[in-house]
Amino acid sequence: MLKPESIGGREMHRGRVIRVTTERLRYPNGCESDLDLVHHPGAAAVVPVDADGRVCLVRQYRLGIEDFLWEIPAGKLDAGEAPAACALRELREETGITAGRWTSLGLYIPAPGIFTELIHLFLAQELTVGAPAPDIDEDLELRWIDLDAAMDLVVRGDLSDGKTALGLLRARHRLRL
Repeated sequence: MLKPESIGGREMHRGRVIRVTTERLRYPNGCESDLDLVHHPGAAAVVPVDADGRVCLVRQYRLGIEDFLWEIPAGKLDAGEAPAACALRELREETGITAGRWTSLGLYIPAPGIFTELIHLFLAQELTVGAPAPDIDEDLELRWIDLDAAMDLVVRGDLSDGKTALGLLRARHRLRL
């Protein structure tokens, strides 16, 4: 299979975090098509697991679904920021947790048909809990739950956030190796 060739694009919107473009592609068969693309700087997400096998989840409001979600701590990459540095910063800001041991859990690709966002997943262990310092626009609730019980919630559909589900799955697998 051959990749289509990008033959042009135009910016449709520039926001605080994202940029939206319409891209014109020419396919190997000669057909051309316009596709909308949301450009995002990327993010990091952390599965913090304590010595008792519990994971810390964060509950916050998500406008896209007009409801609250329980998620693993996460946030967008700042310009030039390494994913591991973002993970450390977001974990500390959102939960007050610092970790002595970090393990990469790979990438989560939320919606590659329309988003450029890549979310870097991490497992954090050897935790020290302090006071959170969330951003001014974050109203967060924290909850500690057994990792296996959290996976049960994913399987039942009670935890439906994609990065959270995949992060928990990969963390549990990694911890059982």
